[in-house]
Amino acid sequence: MKQSESNSTQLRIDVEDRGTATVVTVHGSVGIQDAERLRESLEELTDRHAPLLVLDLSDMDFICSLGLGAMINAHLQSRHHGGRIRLVNPQEPIRDLLETTRLTRLFEIYGDVEQALAE
Repeated sequence: MKQSESNSTQLRIDVEDRGTATVVTVHGSVGIQDAERLRESLEELTDRHAPLLVLDLSDMDFICSLGLGAMINAHLQSRHHGGRIRLVNPQEPIRDLLETTRLTRLFEIYGDVEQALAE
């Protein structure tokens, strides 16, 4: 299954089922206006109880605190049913933000989608 969402901002969320895993590619910026859309998308996906949700952040150039909150919420929902979330290749400013907020303790970070799916 593939689906895309977009609106007037640059944010685009692509979803692809890969076996028992779901790969979510986030393109563009997750500003305050788009954080709710990201939260709703991730919530919908975690409600499907996939054992692994891979968030490919390689094409995401900005995320606000509400966007980070959406990712944390998805992590908590996934853990509730025994699932997990892995992050893929965040750009340097986003990786720095994840390290500063200590979210690297919460999320495993991988170099590419294939690595995240393989382990």
